[in-house]
Formats: sequence, structure tokens, C-alpha cells
Amino acid sequence: MHIESNLILNVFIILLPIMFYRFVCKSNKTVLYFLLFLIPIIITMSFPVKVFNTFLDLRGIPLVVGSLYGGVYSALLLFASAIIYRQVLGDIHIVYYTLSLLPTLVLVCLAIPAFNRGSFMKRMLIVLGLCFFLRITVLNIYYLLDSNPSYFLHSFVPSLPIVLMQCAISVLLVYILETVRRDVKIQEEMIEAEKLKVVSEIAASVAHEVRNPLTTVRGFVQLLGEPSLTDQKRKEFSLITLVELDRAGSIISDYLSLAKPQNQKLEPISLNEEFLETSHVLSSYANLQNVKMVTEFHSSGTIYGDKSKLRQAIINLCKNAVEAMPDGGTLTIKYFVDESDNKARIYISDTGVGMTKEQIQRLGSPYYSTKLKGTGLGTMVTFNIIREMNGQISIESKEGEGTTFIITLPLYTVKEDADHSK
Repeated sequence: MHIESNLILNVFIILLPIMFYRFVCKSNKTVLYFLLFLIPIIITMSFPVKVFNTFLDLRGIPLVVGSLYGGVYSALLLFASAIIYRQVLGDIHIVYYTLSLLPTLVLVCLAIPAFNRGSFMKRMLIVLGLCFFLRITVLNIYYLLDSNPSYFLHSFVPSLPIVLMQCAISVLLVYILETVRRDVKIQEEMIEAEKLKVVSEIAASVAHEVRNPLTTVRGFVQLLGEPSLTDQKRKEFSLITLVELDRAGSIISDYLSLAKPQNQKLEPISLNEEFLETSHVLSSYANLQNVKMVTEFHSSGTIYGDKSKLRQAIINLCKNAVEAMPDGGTLTIKYFVDESDNKARIYISDTGVGMTKEQIQRLGSPYYSTKLKGTGLGTMVTFNIIREMNGQISIESKEGEGTTFIITLPLYTVKEDADHSK
């Protein structure tokens, strides 16, 4: 029973590096590999198991495995430590012991390049062969030097099943370490892929957001080419073109400042003024798509937030509404002020293709779009902007009849302005 408990303890100690290998393989430092496998070597040497009239310890497993994973310098340190600690334990001819370890050390150092290049299976076979070689050579060379050549027949052959078990444990250890190593590699690849995903998401979002003002600019530039246009209209359209180009520049600046976010420019926003400007901007784009634009402002209201972001959100929704009517239709923009609950409600309606309940539920998710070539990022940004303004978006839609976006925003109060200025 004592033998079995000691053997189980030794096996547990041998498998101890598995717990910390994930952290060591990430740093890939020789000293960490050395320390990780030095502890099992010392503990197994301190608590050997007596089997078949000889003391059996499993030091060979961490000695070989640690040397292969840590490299040549780790191998030299581990073998030197094993020799020194064996001298500390006493009752051994240290020169004979060193000479008996030397062939294995040389073979391990020669096998390291093949081990590093090897496949999963090849690594296990290399460890199996080296552990078996170590177990055969060390004791037999030692007892041969110590003038006891009969050891091989009297002690080694009867203990061969234990030797094979030791080799099997070494293969099990390598199998688990390789599994952990593969998981760490997959995790690192996933992290790298996630970084690339974020970069591509930002790039796609920038392209999507900048495309809106550029589309507007393109429409007005086309109108500026009309010979019948009056000078007053030319000045008016030129001004709108410059405003939209500035908005494109502002959007790019916003995304460039993601790594170092800047404070939003919060201010009272007159819904009448904002929707007049927005409808003016969108009218040319709607006309080019054969879409009639209708605006209804039944009352005057003021909200509080970032004016450029609100315009960005409204234009995103209106542009999506226009694109939902490939054969033309009517785009309606209107808002109402509800004094009873101090809210402003904005309605953006189209007579386009509409959406299913499933599409409505998924709307606003990254990379989900009802359009064939859409990214879904513009709608996601719009939803985030409205949430930042303490607002909500609800959607009503029927397939073949159209869609209505209802944006609910809190009205501006003087007290709110005072709170933000503190």
C-alpha cells in the first residue's frame, strides 16, 4: 500500500507542470521551463519508490520532457541540477552518475531540433524513445562502471513493466502538454482574428458613414452642372456641399479618435431647424432615386445632444429607407412633441419592401443587414447614437407595405443644461 501511494504521488508530481504550462508556453522563456520541470525532478528524487529490490524514481520524465520543450540551455540546467541534487542526497558515486547521464544529455540535445519541427505524434515518439533510452542506459552504465554488471539480469529485466509504465506516463504528459499548447495557439489566433475583425469593422463602418455625405455631395455636384440653375441656388447648393464634406471629415475624425475618445459637443438642438436642414440635404438623393419626400413638423421642440451625431443617425435611417424603395416610393419624415411625458417622437416611414419580425429583431446587430451588400454597421451606429441620447428606437413594418422607425427622445429642459454644465 505504501508503494502504491508513493507511486501515485510520483505520477501526480510528474503531471504537475500541466497546471502551469499554459502560462509558460506563452512567455517561451528558458528559465521558466527550467523552473517548471525542476520541481518535479527534485520531488520525485526525494520520494523514490522501491520496486524489485531497487529504488525507482520518475525523474527521467520531467528531465527529458523539460529539456525538449525548454531547449538546449534548459536541458543543460536540468541535467546539472539533477546531478547536483543527487550528490546532495548522497550514497552515490557522482562521477559514475554523471557519465551515465551524459549519453542521454547528448541525445536529447541532438533531438531538440527534430522535436521542435515534429508533429504531434512525432513528439510523443521522440519522448517515448528518449525516456526508454534514459532508463536503460543510466542504471546499466552506472552499475557497469561500479563493477556490478549483473544488474541488468537481476534487477532491470524484472522491473521492465515499471519501465514501460514510466514511458507510457511520459507519452501521456506530452499528449496533454501538446493539447494545452494547441489550445493556447488557437486562443492566440482567435485573439488576433478578433483584432482584425475590429479593424475591419471600423474600416467598414467608416466607409459606410462617409459614403452618406459623399452621396449627397455627388447629387448636388450633378445639380450644379445644370445650366438653368440660378446663382442663388448655386450658392445654396455649394454651401450644402461644403457642409456635407465637413461632416464627412468630422466622421473620419470621430473614428480616428476611437483610441482616445474626445468629449461630445452637447448642446440644445431645435428639431425644426435640424429637420429642415436634413430634409434639404436628403432631397437631392431622394430625387435621384425617384423617391418623393414628405416632411411634417406639427410643433416646435428642442432636445439635448450632439447635433452632428443626431444628423448622422437620421440620415442613416432615411438613406436606408430610400434604398428600401428600389422602384420609387414615398419617404415621410415627421415629428410630434408630447408635453404629457416630455418626449419628442420622430417618425421616418417608407413605402418599400418592408421587413419580417425576425429581421426587425436582428436589426442593429453587427454585420446584419437586409440589403444584399450592406454591412449592418450603419444601423448599429444609429442605434448606439440614439441610446447615448437616452432615446429609444422602435420599428413597425409589414412585408410589401413599408417600414416606420419611431425615435423617442427626451425634450430639453433648462435644468438639464445646467446639470451638464457642472
